[in-house]
Amino acid sequence: MSLKQLTQLSHFITMMFGIALGMALCLLYQFKFSIFIDNLSPLIIVIIILSGCLRFYTIILWKKGNYSFNNFNEQR
Repeated sequence: MSLKQLTQLSHFITMMFGIALGMALCLLYQFKFSIFIDNLSPLIIVIIILSGCLRFYTIILWKKGNYSFNNFNEQR
């Protein structure tokens, strides 16, 4: 997997965590003000589990590919 693809996957995973956080805040809002959205909790849990698995997968790929950002920080 190329560095560009790994970076895109990493951004996608971060976006999924953000969506799950937003949905969790919606759930908190609905419990506080009694505006109910049906069956939102299982979707939040599925997104978090999927995001966690993908994050673990990308960490393995980053280590397997020996990608390092030290090369980008060197002066030329």
